[in-house]
Formats: sequence, C-alpha cells, structure tokens
Amino acid sequence: MSDTTAIPTEPLKRIPGLYRRWELPEIFEVQRRYHIEEAGTHADGTPLLAVYASDAECDFQSQEAGVHVALERSAS
Repeated sequence: MSDTTAIPTEPLKRIPGLYRRWELPEIFEVQRRYHIEEAGTHADGTPLLAVYASDAECDFQSQEAGVHVALERSAS
C-alpha cells in the first residue's frame, strides 16, 4: 500500500534547545508538522534530539486546501 498524501513544503523553523524523547509531548502542538533529528548525546549518555516545526498558520492553510498534516521523522 502506498500513501499518496501530499506533504506541505513550507520551511520548518528550529525550536531552540535539544530535547530528550520523553520531553517531546511537552513541546508538541496539534495542527503542526514536525521534523526530528538526532543531535548527539547528553553527558549521561541520553540521546538528544533537535526539533523543527511548521508555523501553525501555514498548516491551517494547508488543511483548508485539503492537505493532511504529517509528522515527519528523519530516517537516520
């Protein structure tokens, strides 16, 4: 099965800081697209992540046009 849903191409902006996996629910907001990248490790060995997000307004306009909002994750 293939997914033919178009993913909006508006640029994503980096959310300042590096995050641990369990901190992600605290920063995620509905109606936004995210891109998550590995960003090294903390001194205690915990993996850190860099998070990029779309503007809420861009995503709202995309939904108005019938495009589904997608959660993206890098394949590294």
